[in-house]
Amino acid sequence: QHTVDLMLVIGGLNSSNTYNLARICAERVPTYHIADPAGLVSADQIRHKPVGSLREATATGWLPPGRVTIGLTSGASTPDNLMGAAIRRLDELANDLVSR
Repeated sequence: QHTVDLMLVIGGLNSSNTYNLARICAERVPTYHIADPAGLVSADQIRHKPVGSLREATATGWLPPGRVTIGLTSGASTPDNLMGAAIRRLDELANDLVSR
């Protein structure tokens, strides 16, 4: 069994399915519900909809320093290509951190 340091939930910000995934995850670990990979602004900034909030917000310091295990899930209607794009974006952010 593996533990995660944080969860990313990808899907429509008004999707009840995706909201419930984020709510369940947030009970266990820091969780960020993003509409799409563009929400991954940088290793320091993320645009997400906090659980229980009605609006999207920008948070800083979302990605902890050091080695991090990120869980990734999505709503039922989230296209597979968005998941692939999110993985690629996370890889870019990791490379940016390493090169600093």
